[in-house]
Amino acid sequence: MESNSLRYPKSFVLAPAIWFAAALAPMLVSQIVRLHQHDLSSWLLWDYAGRLAALVILAAIPSARAIAFRWDKRQISLFEIFLWIVGLSILERLSQWPTRALNAAFPATVLGVYPQPSGWLHLVDLVFGLALVAVSEEIIFRRCAQHVLQPYLRSNIVFVPATSIMFGAYHWWAGPGIILLATAFGILLMLMLRRSVALWPVMLAHYFVDLIAFA
Repeated sequence: MESNSLRYPKSFVLAPAIWFAAALAPMLVSQIVRLHQHDLSSWLLWDYAGRLAALVILAAIPSARAIAFRWDKRQISLFEIFLWIVGLSILERLSQWPTRALNAAFPATVLGVYPQPSGWLHLVDLVFGLALVAVSEEIIFRRCAQHVLQPYLRSNIVFVPATSIMFGAYHWWAGPGIILLATAFGILLMLMLRRSVALWPVMLAHYFVDLIAFA
């Protein structure tokens, strides 16, 4: 009995890492596949498919669903949420030139670029696509990554940068400028989540930052 009670917590700790990897896999596969797409609609289709597949996997696994789609009570005011969104949006604007300069200095590392749709496809991407990006990335790289890594990295000094480096690494194909920018925003968004507790304000901030960047 004693040996079984000692083994159970270990298996319980390992389980989140398994479903986290399972959810992340289709997003990584879609990144690789879409790099070979020359048609704009195909690029977006693969991007959407990878993100939706990740959310479906999380929803299909009870233990993952309980974490990924948990509804927490907001701990910050609407005014503070507004300030976070304004501050992050300003930072995104200010970071555009150094991000582009860094990518231009290492052009071989830029394996692809975000598409620039037009017309109705642009509207669909702004409304649906960017919302899907914000929801999928915040659930996986903030909510789920926090749940997976926090048992091992209890100190915020280590834990917050670790999840943010993971988020930056997810942008491996977009060049060092985007990787560093994503890492920096990952830190800020995780800090926002730590204050907010609820995930939806962080999703909202992520969405508006991307909307300003791609509109």
